[in-house]
Amino acid sequence: MSLSDQEILELHELLDALVENNLAGERRKRLEEWLAESDAARRHYVRFMDMSSSLCSYAEERLSDEDDEGVVPFEPDSGKLVRFFRPLAVAAGIAIVGFFGYKSYLSSNNQNLIAEKPSAETSESSVASSFALTSDTVGVLTRAAGVEWDEDSDYRPLPNEPLRAGTLKLNAGLAQIEFLQGANVVLEGPVEFELSGPNEGALVLGKLRANVPKVAKGFSIDTPKGKVVDLGTEFGLNVEEDGVTEIYVYVGKVLFEGKDRDAELAFEELEAGEAVFVDQKGNLTWIDMPSEPFFGTADLAYRSMEESQRRHSAWVELSEELAADPRNSLYFTFDDHRSWSRILRDDAQSKKERHDGAIVGCKWSEGRWPGKGALSFAGENDRVHLKLPKPLRSATLASWVRLNEIGSVMNPIVCSPIKDPKVATLGTACWGIDGTGRIVLRAKGVDSMIKYVSSVAFRKERIGQWTHLSTTYDADKKMVSHYVDGRPFSREKMQENLPLFFGKSELGHNGGKYKGKPSHGLHASIDEFFVFNEALGEEEIRRLYEIGRPYALPPRLAPVLP
Repeated sequence: MSLSDQEILELHELLDALVENNLAGERRKRLEEWLAESDAARRHYVRFMDMSSSLCSYAEERLSDEDDEGVVPFEPDSGKLVRFFRPLAVAAGIAIVGFFGYKSYLSSNNQNLIAEKPSAETSESSVASSFALTSDTVGVLTRAAGVEWDEDSDYRPLPNEPLRAGTLKLNAGLAQIEFLQGANVVLEGPVEFELSGPNEGALVLGKLRANVPKVAKGFSIDTPKGKVVDLGTEFGLNVEEDGVTEIYVYVGKVLFEGKDRDAELAFEELEAGEAVFVDQKGNLTWIDMPSEPFFGTADLAYRSMEESQRRHSAWVELSEELAADPRNSLYFTFDDHRSWSRILRDDAQSKKERHDGAIVGCKWSEGRWPGKGALSFAGENDRVHLKLPKPLRSATLASWVRLNEIGSVMNPIVCSPIKDPKVATLGTACWGIDGTGRIVLRAKGVDSMIKYVSSVAFRKERIGQWTHLSTTYDADKKMVSHYVDGRPFSREKMQENLPLFFGKSELGHNGGKYKGKPSHGLHASIDEFFVFNEALGEEEIRRLYEIGRPYALPPRLAPVLP
């Protein structure tokens, strides 16, 4: 029987702890029982221990090569011990498989009376298939600054999104990729870069700067004229359209494996402060280091912080404008609150009376920019009590939301409780996301509940990302429109011309039972929420998104209109 993805992850965690001598108690017992019961687990164990032993041997043999002068090398006996224990580790793994295999065989004879045991071939292929599902990630996009993806890019990842093997094409901007084995590169657009594996890539065109710690030694980048192999260093590469390549070494050493005119491998080792130019024929010419270094991780971090501060300043001006807008019925900026505050301030200034919210259970967290506030809704009873006493003939509901997960039922952003639909106030409304990821505006109609539902807006790539949601309720045009990240996502004719009523409502919670179902809350963070007593136009909503969007949030797929 094959292992599930979750079981493979758990097994690898236990084996990691075993190798690091950090496995005891119930966790050790769990591993022992698992290996005794599961043939698939034993196969993973043997692969893991063999790989661990091989890496240990390789590390011992290579460490002496990277020590600086004056450092005392390891004693020769150390390498001998590793080489001595490696076959013992493999033999031990085989012995364990044999022992547990025999034990499994004895127990399976009894179980065969109930069910036929799958063949070894089927089991092994299933294990290999399960393992492949969790091994296609080669790195992570950790930062992005002003990125414009090319249409021919295999995919357009968001920050903190896992990367699989494929080609990334940037027309502009900076993108930092951290490979699984520890190396990281900063791509500077325009650039075309191929992700080949967890410790290798290929620069087809453009510039990059690589920073490779010792644990990722051996990291390599293919270029049109050869391969650059890291020896524990920091280096820059520039590939022109005709394939000519420039190599700059800032720290440590690199090995360039090129080809000479006779098509034989040519090796050249470059040290810190050295640079070469590789022409179209593969000839090397020594050149000076560039006066302006390539963008590195520190440069990208600074640019990210600078751009983030600029966006925050622009949003502060916009929020002041929104607060003074006479159409604004309720405005929570989530900004400038104390961490212990349990009152959510209504910043709308055009009303005689503010409608502050009362925080229950929610915790303050970081919002769309460093230093900006947001509220995290995690517990089943987390909510903000609020009040909107006047019905809304037309309205605009808008909020920045970062979902942690999509619940199986309604994920409420703001809801007025409906305990009994028969006696509920006409127009009593709820706005949120349903269990399939669609934006929903629900209201009490004359005879039944009315729903205005969008296409699916939240798929797995939006989970954990700040998303701007807005819904307009236009009584004059008799139209209900849903927006995602500032663009129209769906439109629908109004079914009944009745005002929306929120009254005593809950932010992040449905407020009570509905149709006999238990109450439920939103598992997300909210940063900015407002209600306008008028339906805003497309340009106004687009402006709210463009000025308010967090830095390094590139656009996803084009909007879909049903």
